[in-house]
Amino acid sequence: MTTYKGIQGFNIQNLSEDPVPTVAGWSAGGSMNTARYELAGAGTQTAGLAFAGDDSTARTAVTEEYNGATWTTSGSMATARNSLGGCGVQTAALGFGGAIPPPTGATEEYNGSTWTTNPTGLNTVRLQLAAAGTQTAALGFGGYTSPPVATGNQTATEEYDGSTWTSSPGSLNTARRNLAGCGIQTAALAFGGLDGAPSYIGATEEYNGSTWTSNPTGLNTVRGVLAGAGLQTAALAFGGANNTFPLGTGATESYDGSTWTTLPTSLATARYTLAGAGSQAAALAFGGSPTTAATEEWANYSVDPASYQFQNEGQVWYNNTENVWKVQEATTVGSWASGGPLNTTRTGIGSAGIQTAALGFGGDNGPAINASEAYNGLTWSTTPSLNTARKFPGGAGTQTAALAFGGEAPPDLSSTEIYNGSTWTTSPATLNTARHLLAGVGTTSAALAAGGQGPITGATEEYNGTSWTNSNSLNTARSYLAGSGIQTSAVVFGGTTGTRTGATEEYDGTSWTNSNNMNTARQGLAGSVNGTQIAALGFGGNVPPYSGITEAYDGTSWVNETSMSTARGQLGGAGTQASALAFAGDTGVGGTTATEEFTGPGELTTKTITVS
Repeated sequence: MTTYKGIQGFNIQNLSEDPVPTVAGWSAGGSMNTARYELAGAGTQTAGLAFAGDDSTARTAVTEEYNGATWTTSGSMATARNSLGGCGVQTAALGFGGAIPPPTGATEEYNGSTWTTNPTGLNTVRLQLAAAGTQTAALGFGGYTSPPVATGNQTATEEYDGSTWTSSPGSLNTARRNLAGCGIQTAALAFGGLDGAPSYIGATEEYNGSTWTSNPTGLNTVRGVLAGAGLQTAALAFGGANNTFPLGTGATESYDGSTWTTLPTSLATARYTLAGAGSQAAALAFGGSPTTAATEEWANYSVDPASYQFQNEGQVWYNNTENVWKVQEATTVGSWASGGPLNTTRTGIGSAGIQTAALGFGGDNGPAINASEAYNGLTWSTTPSLNTARKFPGGAGTQTAALAFGGEAPPDLSSTEIYNGSTWTTSPATLNTARHLLAGVGTTSAALAAGGQGPITGATEEYNGTSWTNSNSLNTARSYLAGSGIQTSAVVFGGTTGTRTGATEEYDGTSWTNSNNMNTARQGLAGSVNGTQIAALGFGGNVPPYSGITEAYDGTSWVNETSMSTARGQLGGAGTQASALAFAGDTGVGGTTATEEFTGPGELTTKTITVS
């Protein structure tokens, strides 16, 4: 008798939870209620704690608890401060040091609802220090006391026993501030920071309960003001800044007790002065600068594979928690599915983010509007509005760290606005060429603007977080185009030169090179703005008539995919080639609020088996 295993190669399993993907990476979590930087963190990925910091207007004592999906405000610290150390768990945390100003050694204990001040503070008053351990067995090390920098940086290490701090005879070998730490009191890890020069460093040291030992192998990405999670023999380093990335990096590295390995997936929101919590297999990153409330969750199931069942195509199992049968299938063709509608009907909307965490802003609703909305994978919610109403703007970045530039009020605009997850701030930087109907890709610290109208142009500009700089123009000047990728590796496609075009061009950080045209020439289409140069998706547009035509680009040629259900142009687009989002737009008879989600071919999906 033929069995299912004989056909598919899998046993039918009885599992308490669904199989997990074999890939590791960062995914968007729920944003904090208070955007801030130079904060402290504690706990785990599903029970995290954020406290203190600077909200860009003042130091704060605000405390928030994370449940794996959302943040809830809890009891505030007694002393508002920033650049402090933090450790412990959500129901038993410790916060110490920091700047009020001046620098402080104040120590507070959290019990899951309120903070209590310990009259015994650090022996060495300091800020910008690192921490490890628990509420009753903590470690504070490094940091900064006062100018000058060369003598203000600290090597001092102190141990806390739940009531008092004791200076350890073991000092760090490298005096530094703005470092990261993790582990426990008797097996801690210190990495990164700024030395007395000051210079960013990657130096790594291990503490055994009495002395620090330098590891000759440091971080691959030298940096300071970073965050960390995990243990001495299984650590994770993420975020930070250095001379190459002064406005933040998303670089992520893992440590196995001897060497650091650069991981292929970086934080979606590049940042520094952020906080971290959790383990090497399940970490949490939150807050940071530029001021943000963004939260990201790291999953690396391969760290402890024995604890998980991994996804396999054709796998069948019984989920005994939900009491249903399920199967894992791979999509054979790409498909669009309906998502939650926008709150405000509009065309010419700006966009940023991914399918499950997108941002739509501005647009045309008769006049230009400034309305902004965020999508969580199910529904859209209203967020603070742009400062300047604009239609057909360029967009870049993520849901919690976005950039809006150009557009039309009228007249054509050159202004730039930055979103931090809670507010839009007008940047002093302006485009050199005012325009609308342009394409945008990249991040808030490395964006690209190309093409547009006012009149039709091929102008290309790069944004570095503070200013726009002209680069080489497109080979085909056009407006109503779309794009995908990053500042140094982008692709733009479609648009109009006065005549609709399917022209495709690739950008290498300096110049544009022509590639193969789209199969269907059109204008007013959208793209997977957070896709890549060699894996982009273009959808919608005016052929004419308005269309839902979808095409996938592999770095050489375009292939037709399943069309959208709602034909439209002048729409917004977000996500990647495998997981894109389409929203708003003009159907030819008026604006729409329709949202559609695209799942590319070959993506594993979990389906419930219905038995009748």
